[in-house]
Amino acid sequence: MNIKTVSFLCFLLFAALVNQAQTDASSSTFYVKVYGGYGLIQPGSYKLVSTDNNSTSGNTNGNTSLSSQGLGAGIRFGGGIGVIASDFLNIGADVEYLSGTTLNSHSNYTSTTGYNSFISTSISYTSLSITPHVIFKALSKPDYLIYNKLGILLNLPMDLNKTEYDSSFNTTVVSTYTSHTDGTYKIGLTVGLNVALGVQVRLTDNLRAYGEIFGNYLVLSPTNYDETNKVVSNGTPTTYDTHVTYIKSGQTQYSSTGNTTNYSTSVSGNTFNMNSLGINIGVTYRF
Repeated sequence: MNIKTVSFLCFLLFAALVNQAQTDASSSTFYVKVYGGYGLIQPGSYKLVSTDNNSTSGNTNGNTSLSSQGLGAGIRFGGGIGVIASDFLNIGADVEYLSGTTLNSHSNYTSTTGYNSFISTSISYTSLSITPHVIFKALSKPDYLIYNKLGILLNLPMDLNKTEYDSSFNTTVVSTYTSHTDGTYKIGLTVGLNVALGVQVRLTDNLRAYGEIFGNYLVLSPTNYDETNKVVSNGTPTTYDTHVTYIKSGQTQYSSTGNTTNYSTSVSGNTFNMNSLGINIGVTYRF
């Protein structure tokens, strides 16, 4: 689904909303809502992987601790507006903030030859999205209704912040190495899909409570990656600043500068899936 197609669909959706409000205001009912939720599982989402082979063989030992959750996990809350277009159809838009669960990876490696290393990696992020949507009422009763929701998920520009610490030493040859890296992936506007199945219950004439099971599908494609890497090797400090620009063809232009390096090359592009299945609970107020 390209940006032009999405823009056209969004235009049609909001045009229908405005037209409904202007031409049928006497019979239309507007509503606002607030909600909170959590992404419980993340099928196919990006997760940190082990930096060693997590094996024990011969004179080496390795083990890794990884976060069980991927991108898309975490607490989310939001609000929205909508209009009841008919007895079977609602049209609206939601704004949602996601406080993403930090991904963590810890690996260590030891060897009887005297080499030891420890690597710790984390990725943190937050996101803000806008979701124009339609709600189809599958079953509508005076006191409750069951509905399906289909929306276009517009994830606004965001950052994925990566931190990595690498420490190693060799007792045999008396050598030490530490590396601290801070990097940021810049993500532009990303388009995905949002679906939900929910139940709404009437509390008063104007107030309803609802709960829904939602699913999000989103593929993040970085536009840039910036990194600062501070290295101390056997007491000698070195700083490397790296900038990567991702090109649509899937290739990137890569450059790195520091007091001991100045070069350029090309590497493959990256994508990060940020899918989520979870629950939302909220209230709506009808005017």
